[in-house]
Amino acid sequence: MSMKQLKPDLWFLNVRVWLDGKEYRKREEVQGGKKAAEARYWELRKELQDRAKKEPRSLKVTTFKDIIDYYLERNPIDKKSEWYFDRLKSDLGNVQISDLQGRFDRYLLLLRQSKGTISKRPFSNQTINHYLKWARAAVNFCIRAGMIEKNPLEHFQKLPTQPRDRMLNEKEKKDLIEAAKTEAPHIYPIVLFSLLVPSRRGELTTLKRTDYDMVNNCIVIPAERTKNKRPCIKPVPACLVDYMRSVPTESEYLFYRREGKDKYFPLGDFRKSFKKCLKKAKIENFRFHDQRRVAYTDALLAGNAPHIVMQVSGHKTDMSKVYFGRNELLAARSFNFGSKPDSLTGQLKAVTA
Repeated sequence: MSMKQLKPDLWFLNVRVWLDGKEYRKREEVQGGKKAAEARYWELRKELQDRAKKEPRSLKVTTFKDIIDYYLERNPIDKKSEWYFDRLKSDLGNVQISDLQGRFDRYLLLLRQSKGTISKRPFSNQTINHYLKWARAAVNFCIRAGMIEKNPLEHFQKLPTQPRDRMLNEKEKKDLIEAAKTEAPHIYPIVLFSLLVPSRRGELTTLKRTDYDMVNNCIVIPAERTKNKRPCIKPVPACLVDYMRSVPTESEYLFYRREGKDKYFPLGDFRKSFKKCLKKAKIENFRFHDQRRVAYTDALLAGNAPHIVMQVSGHKTDMSKVYFGRNELLAARSFNFGSKPDSLTGQLKAVTA
């Protein structure tokens, strides 16, 4: 609040409001006491806000980089999503909005011919859809703000994707756990935990030792470290209680790797170690994130209500129909027969006798 007292009963008000980078200002002298001046200040501020909203907004962006910058300034995103925006700005940042539709079409074709830096495999349709999703989000945000009149990306459709349905049978689970115990002991606890409790890798690797609630035997993940920005509480299996209670005080993290005698570090990216365990267990076409689906499905088969499993896993929506029904073997195992098999068997014997 910008107020200056000129005389005992005279005040100078300097009211300013910004909208979309444009400043609206009004100055006025007010007679009376301080409370009267403050009341007038807020009246003028409200008038300026109403005026700013009524005025047509001029076009402030000219390139795709301007669109992305405008979006990022007003919307917080996670580090993984930042990578997509950085790539979009690097590849298409200088493209004029009027040319964006044609250039983006060619860009999608180029992505389909590209390969991942680490995997050296062609980009999947799901990866390409992430580029399209964030590009659309930035453009649509500018349209709602009145910065762009027409959406140049409105005709682009997501590419078809094949949902992952890889599950593990009981033997594969035991083999994986044993492989982790012998080949990569530092990831054994997190592998075991994620096979029993549906979790995201990023949430587990950032868990602090202080996040473990010893009294209630659960892990409390604060909202700022979850994907959907909602706090999540995960139960600790009985087989991991001793581990949770014996994490060294020198380690800041709950799941850690140790170097030397007194040096403790977070697990970080342990893909190489996990692949080594998969090779040892002779398990193919499986990823660490697939364990979340395995644990989710097993929890449903154990009799837990879908809404309880959803809360523990940290999903926004009920995934029981997707995860539970995706594997035909699990659906067959959970099927209840309407008629008594014994009575039908008796009839069959009577017919064939």
